[in-house]
Formats: sequence, C-alpha cells, structure tokens
Amino acid sequence: MRRLLLALALALVACDTTYDFDGTSAGEDDNINRFSQSRSSSQFVRGVFADILGRAPERYDFAVTANGQPAFTLPIDEETFLVNTLDGMGDPAPLRALIVKGLVESSEVDLPTKASVSDPQAFVRDQFRRLLGREPNPYELSAFVGQWTSDPAVGPKAVVRALAGTREYQSK
Repeated sequence: MRRLLLALALALVACDTTYDFDGTSAGEDDNINRFSQSRSSSQFVRGVFADILGRAPERYDFAVTANGQPAFTLPIDEETFLVNTLDGMGDPAPLRALIVKGLVESSEVDLPTKASVSDPQAFVRDQFRRLLGREPNPYELSAFVGQWTSDPAVGPKAVVRALAGTREYQSK
C-alpha cells in the first residue's frame, strides 16, 4: 500500500500541466428542437395545394346530370374532405404521398417539361428553396441531377414529388 501511495504522490508532483475544456454536446444544435413534428393535416393540405398548384383548396358544387337533366348537386370542400380523410388514418403518410402524386399529375400543375429545362441543377436548387426553404447539400444535388440525367422518367414532376414527400417537407 505504501508503494502505491508513493507512486501516486510522485505522479502528482511530476505532472504540472492541466487542461481546461469547453463543455459541448455532441450531436445537438443550440436552441433547436431536433424532434420536428409533422404538420397537422390541415396545414399539410393548405401547404401542398399552395406549393404545387399555387392556390388554396376550394369549395364548389359538383353537378350530376342524367339524360341531360340536372339530377343532383354535391357540395365539394377539398380541404375538409382531405383533412377528414387524413385524420381518420392511423398513419396518414401514405395518403399524403398519394395526395402529392395526384396534385403533381393534375392538369392544374404548372411544371415545365423535362425537355424544356436547360439547367437541371438550377431547377433542383429552385425546388429545394421553394419546397424545403434551403439549398440542397452537395450529395442531394448530385443524387437528384444524376437521376435526372440517367433516368428518362425523372424530371420536374419526379423532383417535386420526391421533395414534397419528405419528412422534412411534412414538418416545415
């Protein structure tokens, strides 16, 4: 035991350098909640209509005719119908993806054709800024542009569908 105490005393006397470190947390950003929540169904529906169609969900009457005569009229409220359907789902994510697909493929959407886009990088950057509110990182930009150039099916609609279907878009 004496030898252990003597070795400890010599070690303490021999070391005269001390180090001070600033405290830090690995993997955490200051003042940022890392657990983002998905937008409510109403926020999602209004946001995706605005982002993809450039308009709010509408209310209108759908008239049904039989033999050229008005048979009945159904009131349509796009937002209420979609919100109630999403809220009735245990996991609305798959249905949200279908809504995005339907809007992107609708005749109302104003997206350019792939052939008319002269600079795919600029298009992808614009969509990241418009839909996610940020620039794509180098990996994201490379992946999107790589698919654009290598796959004939990947164009403006695919880019918008991919971005609007992300967890990041759904929680912004």
